[in-house]
Amino acid sequence: MIPSIIITIFDLMLVAAIVLCLLRMLKGPTAADRMVSIDLLGLLVAILMIAHVVRSGDETVLDVVLVFSIVAFFGTVTLAHYLQSESNHPTSKR
Repeated sequence: MIPSIIITIFDLMLVAAIVLCLLRMLKGPTAADRMVSIDLLGLLVAILMIAHVVRSGDETVLDVVLVFSIVAFFGTVTLAHYLQSESNHPTSKR
């Protein structure tokens, strides 16, 4: 069994990483930077949920993590497709 203090330190490091991802998402500077930070944010939230499973032993959250990860993956693919099509067809500037 993993000691509680180690899981607490791990949770704090995850929260710090989530805050840094949120800052990158807000600051940018490009859409690709924001896309990568959103993707990483989804991964960190899924890991935080898995840490909750390790701490509490409540395995029902694993189903939520699976669905959340699939939705985050398809969201990232959709956003990447949108950014790629936008770069292939730039809008005209006046």
